[in-house]
Amino acid sequence: MKRLLSLLLLGAALILVAAACEEDEEEVGSTATAQPTGTPAAATAAPTGTAAAVYPLTLKDMMGRSVTIAAQPQRVVATSPTTVETVYAVGGTLVARDATSDYPPEVADLPAVGRAYAPDFEGIVAQDPDLVIADGINQARFVQQFEALGAPVLMAGAASVDDVETAMRLVGQALGLSSEAEEAIDKLEKDRDAVIAKVPEQQVKALILIMDADRRIYAAKPDTYVGSLAQLLKAENPAAGLSGAAGPYPGYVLLSAEQAVTENPDVILTLSPAPEPAPRLSDVLKDVPGYSDLDAVKAGKVHELDVTLFLQAPGPRVVEALSQMLLLLYGTAAAGG
Repeated sequence: MKRLLSLLLLGAALILVAAACEEDEEEVGSTATAQPTGTPAAATAAPTGTAAAVYPLTLKDMMGRSVTIAAQPQRVVATSPTTVETVYAVGGTLVARDATSDYPPEVADLPAVGRAYAPDFEGIVAQDPDLVIADGINQARFVQQFEALGAPVLMAGAASVDDVETAMRLVGQALGLSSEAEEAIDKLEKDRDAVIAKVPEQQVKALILIMDADRRIYAAKPDTYVGSLAQLLKAENPAAGLSGAAGPYPGYVLLSAEQAVTENPDVILTLSPAPEPAPRLSDVLKDVPGYSDLDAVKAGKVHELDVTLFLQAPGPRVVEALSQMLLLLYGTAAAGG
């Protein structure tokens, strides 16, 4: 009876937040989507030492577009949490940002120019930018509108951990901050490797799950951002060999209860894109038929991931994300590594 009541309450809550879920799914679904086109690492091969950038500067962005920047940018607008964080990670500053961004803290006082999934193009023009840094992953469908702004538009973004460094290097070159970007990348790599060194010898099998507004559950594959983090931490991801519908989350695969029981992971990590008061997937998974029988659910090894850090704003905070995931996957076995 108690389980039936929990399911009824969950159903009611999901109906109430369905609209919010759909809105958030559009944003985070696109974030997980389109892989960058072209070969950005090779295409952006500008000097990476201490040599100052020479303008006019022409770069290939992460969509393979040729972008010419006339002079060192002074009024830069970034239009997604990933691009905002990337600018500040390499030592840059902005005059405006998307409304979703709240990191680093100093961006809170900047004017907002729409949300990541719905840029305010008039608002961007009003800022008189000399460079716009848009998201080549979740804003690729807006490229024509961006190109009509009258300012150079650089498409960056991160669909995987490797993309983070590519985006940092590209943005650093565009801003005339190549040496600062290289320093930030070197630090990121050293700190990342220090976290990976703490991974215990024991192997752990982990599923990373997300639920849509219709209560369908999807598992992250290794080529998603969150999946690539788990791969760095040497977790076995059973979703790697699965195929099926992606729904609103490209890179994720529809997972049936039967498949989950067959895989029976040691740990389950969950993402809940809909804002509260929508229930957290980690809390309700025990009431979902089939999933309640999993060893991880019975043992209390179901953990909620920070949806901003792991889904909505993949970017330079890789080390923070890895550190959090390390403890969730391995617990105390990793604490003293």
